[in-house]
Amino acid sequence: MTNPGLLWRTVRHLTLRQMVYQVLNRLRRRARLLFPEVEPESYFLTMPNADKPVSWQNGTFTFLNQSQLFPEQIDWNFSGNGKLWTYHLNYFDFLNQPGMTAEAGLALVQDFMNQTDTLRDGLESYPTSLRIINWVQFLSRNQINAATINRHLFAQVHLLSRRLEYHLSGNHLLENGLSLLIGALYFRHERWFRLAASLVCTELTAQVLADGAHYERSPMYHQLLLDRLLTVLLALQRDTWHKENTLAAFLDQKASHMLHWLNAITFRNGDVPMVNDSVAGVAPTTRQLREKAERMLQPSTGFVDIRPETKSTRRAESGYRFFRQERYELMINIGSIGPDHQPGHAHADTFSFLLNVDNLPVIVDNSASTYQMSQRRAWERSTAAHNTVEVNSSNSSEVWAGFRVGRRARVKVQQDTESRLMASHDGYQCDNVIHERTWSVEETKICITDRLLEHTDSKANRVGIARLYFHPAIQVADVDNVVMAGPIKITFSSVTNFNFHVTRYDMADGFNRLQTGQCVEVVFDNQLETTIYLLDENPLPNVLFRA
Repeated sequence: MTNPGLLWRTVRHLTLRQMVYQVLNRLRRRARLLFPEVEPESYFLTMPNADKPVSWQNGTFTFLNQSQLFPEQIDWNFSGNGKLWTYHLNYFDFLNQPGMTAEAGLALVQDFMNQTDTLRDGLESYPTSLRIINWVQFLSRNQINAATINRHLFAQVHLLSRRLEYHLSGNHLLENGLSLLIGALYFRHERWFRLAASLVCTELTAQVLADGAHYERSPMYHQLLLDRLLTVLLALQRDTWHKENTLAAFLDQKASHMLHWLNAITFRNGDVPMVNDSVAGVAPTTRQLREKAERMLQPSTGFVDIRPETKSTRRAESGYRFFRQERYELMINIGSIGPDHQPGHAHADTFSFLLNVDNLPVIVDNSASTYQMSQRRAWERSTAAHNTVEVNSSNSSEVWAGFRVGRRARVKVQQDTESRLMASHDGYQCDNVIHERTWSVEETKICITDRLLEHTDSKANRVGIARLYFHPAIQVADVDNVVMAGPIKITFSSVTNFNFHVTRYDMADGFNRLQTGQCVEVVFDNQLETTIYLLDENPLPNVLFRA
């Protein structure tokens, strides 16, 4: 049974609305579709080109780097690869992959409809939301007007309108609203349109922070939501039925704001930081979103320059700080782990950082390889899996289960200039320790100072482990107590005891895919100074990295 104290530290942050809907959601019967007695009229919408990753070929579905062939009938409830794989199967992204023919897509849709009475996970609100948008895109692009499909699709939108995920909130609820908006436009349904417009405006106002970040602070989910927002905005701008110009202008402004943030936190090589629950190869790249936005966003929003960011930037509300020099980019996380009421995609990574040198990743985040509750999932969310300091084998924030967080680290920024950043957090106050970290940057040198301070006057065991995780392409060696790692060398010093060693780890390189890399672990008392020097010549081999 879950520890009562841990449970309390988790649920006490929920909103009243979440609590009420958590109860209602558990009392509901299994979702089922109610079909309209009269065939609904549908209206094609303007949709973007088919640009989803290829996930269906010759009867084989590939999601999360796992493939499954259904030689006869598709099992839409297939659970052999975990629930997230089942979700992807039911999203129907493959309808909008390049080269998908109308005939093949219709056969897949028909197979799904034939198994309506047996569907389970596929009728949950989140996969239903994504499927609605995918079906509308496919039908509109191919100009398909089929009564049986429209009845089924209408029933899906009706189901979603009655099962909005208020109990979860976050990106799920925003996806619900955007999908309902598409469904309302497709069927010209006024009640759904009013409900969706209100929900989308409310959630975008709450979920997009002042600096433009999505408040769950996952660059991957930020990209996914921005892509969905741009798709909905295109349909809204080109449709004349709704006559709601203020809504389109509002979505335009939010999309612009979100893209500005994405530009600011994208590395020069096109990568985004794989922090919190972010996974390579899942979302559209920043470049793809930039190009999509260039064709759609209006100059009236002030959205003019969407080139990659080249200067150091502060993203105050999301807590992401970028120091950019000629040869390196240093990304630092000094923010909260996410919204208090929905930190499900957060990791205990306060004060972690990433370093790219000469446009190649050197010090990296472990990212996420699985959402299934397991030792691997627990480790990937832990402080020990990130480039920060672990105290007393504890997590700086109390991550547990697959998507839960109890106690949360609170950050206090003490100094933030063009060359120096100092902050402290109270994530170890239960061990009577405050972690303070300072970064001082120069053109070819970065100095990081960690101090473990006593939270109260009583004595504390102030022993920490600082870790540095290197990209698998980087060879790490201990040469006379100096760490040599590709284009950098690293030294450690302390007024008290410290020792370090090099170990191996497995870095997530996408869902269900790992690469072995090296990690430096430094055990120290009270204080540690880590100095990173850029070498004059980059000894890295000519290795290709995925952008």
